[in-house]
Amino acid sequence: MDTRRALEIFGGFMIGAGVTVGGYELAGPRTPSASQAADTEPEADDADSSAELLANPPAGPSEDSLAEAAKHQRETEDAAAGTATGPYAPDSEGHYTSFTKVFYDPVDFTDEHEQNFPKHGLVTAGAVLIRERADLESNRIGMLRAGTRVRVDGQRSFGGGCTSGWHQIFPEGWICVGAGLEIADAPPDDGSIDVAWPDVDQAMPLDYWRVNHDGTSFFHRMPTYTEQDQADAAAQAWLAVKAREPMPIERDKRPADVPAVVKEYLNAGYYVTITSEHVHAKRHFLKTNRGVYARKYQLGKKEGSEFMGQVLTGEDPLPLHFVVRELSLQKRIGDSGLLEDTGESLPRRSTHPFVRKLRIGDYDYYEDADGKLLRAYAVGEAAKLKRPPGIEPDEHWIHVDLSEQTLVAYIGDRPVFATIVSTGKEPGMTPVGVHRVQSKFIVTSMRDQPIEEEAYSIEDVPWTQYFSNSVALHGAFWHGGFGLVRSHGCVNLSPPDARWLFGFTEPKLPDGWAAAMPGVMGSEASAIVVTE
Repeated sequence: MDTRRALEIFGGFMIGAGVTVGGYELAGPRTPSASQAADTEPEADDADSSAELLANPPAGPSEDSLAEAAKHQRETEDAAAGTATGPYAPDSEGHYTSFTKVFYDPVDFTDEHEQNFPKHGLVTAGAVLIRERADLESNRIGMLRAGTRVRVDGQRSFGGGCTSGWHQIFPEGWICVGAGLEIADAPPDDGSIDVAWPDVDQAMPLDYWRVNHDGTSFFHRMPTYTEQDQADAAAQAWLAVKAREPMPIERDKRPADVPAVVKEYLNAGYYVTITSEHVHAKRHFLKTNRGVYARKYQLGKKEGSEFMGQVLTGEDPLPLHFVVRELSLQKRIGDSGLLEDTGESLPRRSTHPFVRKLRIGDYDYYEDADGKLLRAYAVGEAAKLKRPPGIEPDEHWIHVDLSEQTLVAYIGDRPVFATIVSTGKEPGMTPVGVHRVQSKFIVTSMRDQPIEEEAYSIEDVPWTQYFSNSVALHGAFWHGGFGLVRSHGCVNLSPPDARWLFGFTEPKLPDGWAAAMPGVMGSEASAIVVTE
């Protein structure tokens, strides 16, 4: 089985360099439906039928009609931006009062579509890819999570590298059946799927927990007391010799004293998402979205930062100054050129109406209308950037300023939103240039890569938008240091800001999808401009 085929079947795939979107482990195998139980290789007549289906697939909404609907939705939302309503309406402190839309408006399912897509599909793998055509070489346009229901065409098509056959889904795209799609005449039972669906109306879309102890065991099932003690002893033995070096997941690479019930060990500072709580032999366990169990006392619930950026209104809303370090304001002593503390300080992550930047002695300062001064390194300035060539006058795009650790979102030449971010802690980690959104995931998991010195594992990072290989905009719930560099290269945002920007950029997601790539619904990709 080649690598491409294996990734398709097991619900995992690679985006750029080193970012894996893996399938979730479900609670036991599922019985295949009648259509899936049939031989996966087509007979001669079936092959002819499949060729005809691939050449003339069932009629869903046309690409032009999907693109037109998406364009109309964006134009309607942009008109609202011009009147400062909805997600563009500021409260008394300048923050947005609602989020942008994650999804395109649902496409009407007509009587004709009922004829062309008569079957019901249920995603049984952790995640399945949607391709533009029935071909493993064709572009990916999206992804569905476990438990998602779709309408599908009535007959499998073969070819394109998928030996188990393809089904076209409504409103667009194709899924390789072997990747984890159950097909039936009536909606399949989803009783064995225990995976939480992200709440797109919340900045923190899932229930996030921090691992609080090194060598915390995660079990395939709830263990016995003996298995639990064996797992703990094996973890302590490993930590005594290897310290925080992660233990391999592969059975043949880890010590023989690790019981088979252990899926993996995670260290303190790793994060998981939880779908349910269970009690077994008077012990409390939490089940993760990956289908494994950990003892509750070894985890701690994590709440993300509630910081929110500023909605921009008026004729000339920039520059905007964010306070990123809490220092004392200073003032001049007469005409001496000397400075003294005022005894006042501005709250970190607040904004302040500075009017100019100046140099006094060896240091740069920002000064307000009252003559009060703050060291420039304690301020992040969100300044206006001229729209780069190649970005259309009505396009949604984003500017990330590495030197200031600020982000500004634009519609054409008009800035509509500004906030502070955390980018790569070393030069070059966050690549400078004009990029385009490559893929968008409501949630996706991230782990350290071989080139990185620091080990980490974060399940279901929210509101992730990849724009340069493995570099993305995303929500960071594990810290609140926005305005200061600290990431491994990604652009870290507070969860609310990441959620707001996720619906701002193109493409949006078709209704009910978990991820989308440019081209879906006739979409283009928003530009992400990174400057030093």
